Amino acid sequence: MPSLTRDQILWAAIRIADEEGADAVTLRRISSDLGVHVTSLYNHVPTRDAITDGMFEVLLAEAKLPTQPVPWEDWVRRFFAAIADIATTHPGAFHAVEHRPVQGSRATASFEIAIAAFVQAGFSTLDAYAAVKTVALLAAAVGWEKSKDARGEALETRLDDLSADAFPLVRSIAVTAQPEAAWTFAVETVIAGLRARLEQ
Repeated sequence: MPSLTRDQILWAAIRIADEEGADAVTLRRISSDLGVHVTSLYNHVPTRDAITDGMFEVLLAEAKLPTQPVPWEDWVRRFFAAIADIATTHPGAFHAVEHRPVQGSRATASFEIAIAAFVQAGFSTLDAYAAVKTVALLAAAVGWEKSKDARGEALETRLDDLSADAFPLVRSIAVTAQPEAAWTFAVETVIAGLRARLEQ
């Protein structure tokens, strides 16, 4: 059997999370899936947190975020799209990694590109960091909603329980609301707000 690699382990974890849920991802479950003894994993991923960090690293790499300089507006749009894609394609894995900070050079590479893009545009280093952090937090919220949809766990307000007389706008909007349009609105509003701050 070929030598076990870290990426093999991480993709096994992603498959398990997507098929069985985040709680199913354990060192023992991964070793069983790969047909190896659990001790074979320790040199590559010594802890459960190391697995989670690696999963996010692999998913970000798959999302093909910019690795070369780009204008900051392009990075924002591509980051939102990447997180939405990860959450939709790998909803269980997204749920598994959403509570961990970014770790490792592969996962951090796009954030370095992003900070550089904001600084190049005229933001201070601290404001550039704050801008990237803001985008990441809002994109995570988008991803959370999309992963819930993909896992069949999305919950909606029960409008039938609300009076049409008391809540005419909410009831009318619910009929024509388009979630994708709302996400696009959110992205472009973030960009407009950051542009306005830059122009102050």
